[in-house]
Amino acid sequence: MKKKFSLAALILYIIFSMSLHAFASTVSSSWAEGYIAEARQYDILPESLEEGDMTKNITREQFCELAYKTISQISYQNKIKITYAARESHFYDTDNSSVIALKRMGIVSGRTSTQFDPDGFITREEAALILNNAVTSLGLTKFTNTDGFKDRKEISSWAKESVNVVCGMNIMSGMGDGRFNPKGTYTKEQAISTMVRLINNVPDSGSREKIDNTRYYVYNKYFLWVENEEGKVIFKLSTDKYSKINFYSNGEKLVAFAYADSATDAYDIDTGKKLFSIPYTVIGTSSDRYIIVGDEEKNIYGVYDFKGNMVSPVESSWEQLYNSKYVSVPKRA
Repeated sequence: MKKKFSLAALILYIIFSMSLHAFASTVSSSWAEGYIAEARQYDILPESLEEGDMTKNITREQFCELAYKTISQISYQNKIKITYAARESHFYDTDNSSVIALKRMGIVSGRTSTQFDPDGFITREEAALILNNAVTSLGLTKFTNTDGFKDRKEISSWAKESVNVVCGMNIMSGMGDGRFNPKGTYTKEQAISTMVRLINNVPDSGSREKIDNTRYYVYNKYFLWVENEEGKVIFKLSTDKYSKINFYSNGEKLVAFAYADSATDAYDIDTGKKLFSIPYTVIGTSSDRYIIVGDEEKNIYGVYDFKGNMVSPVESSWEQLYNSKYVSVPKRA
């Protein structure tokens, strides 16, 4: 899957939209302005959410209209085939096309078998269920929240798995006090931000790089991970801490080198255990024996071994490394 939304166009659109915020007929919290601008750029806002007070609660029908447009855009932009049930579905209290489409996809259900309650406010656990079903329909990689919530016993049994998944994927989050508040309502701006975060869970363009015969490196806005050929996640890190991962062999197995600012952490992919940290940026390895670190702009380098021990301090030129037989080429490519 490839995320094809233009980043440059998105940034320009957000700046332009936020500069016009004072003149727009939309009321929103300051934290939501960027999300709403992104949602307009992605063209996922239905007519019912184009303007108005976004701090108000969202109805079940409005949430479905927003979800359907988001799913449709992700599907179209990334060439993901959505499966519909062959038989037409309907509710007695709504003929809204977005609601019916999502029902045929198996993403939404009614509050009874015949009643959808379109004008009722959606609850947070209902939103979580719909979002988890959307993730399944789109074939996105799922991650699970392992922290738990203080009020987890209040989450309905049919929503527990969905809450863990969408919170684990950063699509939804708790209330900031350790609670999820499953029976609470959801505002329009919260729902919009949720859909933007759903889009952000689509793997980046060019992602899913093969790192050996059976494993792949994949990343999106929130996570960096390794999965097998069946798509099972073997190893995962958060982009809150790391910007990217490179993979180098120590002669026996691949080691993941995760980049955090000017430091690099080495991980065992199979166990997820952090092996060691190096207070420099890792540039590469040599002969499955040496780890080359340094500052390429200043042309100074050093050497570590695969146990994280310093072999040569970061004070040599590349030519000096070559003369000392730490690297096999006389010039840095």
